[in-house]
Amino acid sequence: MKKIIYILLALSMACQPANAQFFKKLFKKKAKTEKKAPEKTDSIDDNAQMAMQDIATLADNTNNRNAFMGIPLGIKAARFEKLLLEKGFTERKLEGNHTAKSYIYDGEVYGTQSTVTLAVSDQSDRVYAVDATDNTIYNSEKDVKTRFSMVKSELKKVYGNGYVDNQGEAYTIQTRLGTINLHYERGSLTSSYTLGFALDDAKAYKMAYSEMDDKEYETTPRKIDSGLAAACNHTDLVGLGVRLWQNRTVKGAQSVLGNYDYAIGKMTAKAVPASFIMEGYQATVSLTRRKQAITIVTLTATDDTEAVCKDLKTYGFTSNDGKTWHQGKMTAVVTTDKDGRVVLTLK
Repeated sequence: MKKIIYILLALSMACQPANAQFFKKLFKKKAKTEKKAPEKTDSIDDNAQMAMQDIATLADNTNNRNAFMGIPLGIKAARFEKLLLEKGFTERKLEGNHTAKSYIYDGEVYGTQSTVTLAVSDQSDRVYAVDATDNTIYNSEKDVKTRFSMVKSELKKVYGNGYVDNQGEAYTIQTRLGTINLHYERGSLTSSYTLGFALDDAKAYKMAYSEMDDKEYETTPRKIDSGLAAACNHTDLVGLGVRLWQNRTVKGAQSVLGNYDYAIGKMTAKAVPASFIMEGYQATVSLTRRKQAITIVTLTATDDTEAVCKDLKTYGFTSNDGKTWHQGKMTAVVTTDKDGRVVLTLK
C-alpha cells in the first residue's frame, strides 16, 4: 500500500492543509462528526494483538500489528484511546455539536508537541491508521528539513529502512505489517512549513477498506498472507527520474541521487552509475553523460510496471500506448528487461 489521509484543518487547528496527493498514500481521514453506523462485531481479540513482533519468529502473524508508540493498531478505538491517554496524551475537546466522537489528541511525539488523530473504521470501530502532526509551524525550509531529518532517523530506528518519496519531500517505510509516511509541505499562502507522519496497519486497513462507502481516494489494500502484507515493490522511481532530468549536470544529478539515498558508483567518461537496495527491492541508475551534461536517464528496478505508469500520469505525462510518455519536452519510455525488471528511460 502505498502507500492515504487528509490533515483536517478544521480539526487540527494548528496546521496548514497538507498535500492531498501525499496523503492518498495511506488513508483518507474522515472527521468523526457524522453519525456512525452501528458497531460491527468481529472475532478479533484485542488482548491478543501484539505490537510489531519479529515476523520471522511467528508462524502466523495474524495478531502481529504495526504500532504507534508501542500501541498496536487494529484494536478498538476506545482501547487505543485508553492506552494513548496512559502515555500522557490528552483528548482534544471540539467546539459545537457532534453526533460522534472525534479521536483527536494532544501530546509529545519525538520531542515536539503534536496533534494525533486516529482513523477509525466505519463499522467495526477499529483504529486502522494514525496521523501525528507537529504543532510547530516552521519558518524556513532549512528548519523543517532539520526536523524532517531527526524524525526520519527516529522512525527508521523503530520501523526500519524506507525510501525517499514525493520528489524528496517525503520518506516512506513500507513493512510487511504496515506503511509509515513522513512528509513536510509549504503552506499554500505562506512561506512557512508543516510536518507530520502517518502510519497504518495493513490488516486493519484492509478491513476498514471493505467497510468504506467512498473508496475514490483510497489505495487498494495489499494482499495479506498468514498475517503479512505483500513486500514493498514500488518506490518513487518516476519522481527520481524527473528530478534527475531537471538537474541534467553531473554535479546536480549526484546531489539528487544522494538525497534519494542512492549509492553513487565509479563515474566514467560516458556514464554515472548509482544503486539502491532496500530488502528485496533493488534499483540502479545509469546516467549517460556528455562531459558535464546528462543526456539520458535510465532507471532499472524490481518495480511494478503498472504502478510506474500510474505515477507517470500523476506527474502529468500522457501516452497513447502505455509505453512512450510525454510531458512538455520530456519523453519517458517504460519497458522491461530480460529479467523482468522495469526500465524507465527519460530523454
